[in-house]
Amino acid sequence: MADLKGVSVVVTRAAHQADELCSLIEAAGGQPIRFPVTRIEPMVESDPDIRSVVPHLGRMDIVIFISPNAATFGLALFQRLDLTFPKDATVIAIGPGTARVLEACGLAVNGIPDNRFDSEALLGLPELQNVASKKILIVRGLGGREEIALELERRGGRVFHLPCYRREPEKEVNEQSLKLWEAAGGDVLLITSTSSVDHLRLILGDKINRLLKGMIIVAASRRIARHWQAASLPGKVIIAENASPTKLIAALKK
Repeated sequence: MADLKGVSVVVTRAAHQADELCSLIEAAGGQPIRFPVTRIEPMVESDPDIRSVVPHLGRMDIVIFISPNAATFGLALFQRLDLTFPKDATVIAIGPGTARVLEACGLAVNGIPDNRFDSEALLGLPELQNVASKKILIVRGLGGREEIALELERRGGRVFHLPCYRREPEKEVNEQSLKLWEAAGGDVLLITSTSSVDHLRLILGDKINRLLKGMIIVAASRRIARHWQAASLPGKVIIAENASPTKLIAALKK
């Protein structure tokens, strides 16, 4: 596709994260169908996973934010806990979207991958090569991936986690968007996390195979594509370079 004229694109991102992506789809001539399957809920300060790490938060050498949500909800959690962000800590962002959130909040970002925005690229940053005996905080969602922590521990770092949000399935089906999806036929579906795959299945139930029949699925990573295929869901899967809106649009234009 040279452009997206006449193409309907189902966007499953959480409602507060879908605006830029939908605007890019419209600018390319496509029809975005907002169908959020996940809602992002902040963790409460009294959660045991948070209370256990609070005594260490002021003494971190490196702080890694693994998503824009981690930046938004993580910094908000520091404020609610009445804690000062660790002075002189090296701040790492997994991608430019995360870096923009941090910089908007007044933090200088010391490291960010150049092209790919995933665990492997993050672990390749110069700032994360010599971490022996350093205290490293990973700010993430509840139940996030362990690959980064395991590798940094292998390199001799002491790793702590600050879970600041949880991903929950939307409570109700967006009936208006569902009707629009059914009427438009749905040409492309964008999926940006493994939890979104699970939530989509939960929300659509026995309608899922009918709605997905003949659609192109744009997955934000190979891991998400594998999760989709492991669930035996229909559709031709295309893998985007990363989860940024511009790369997702570039992938579905191929």
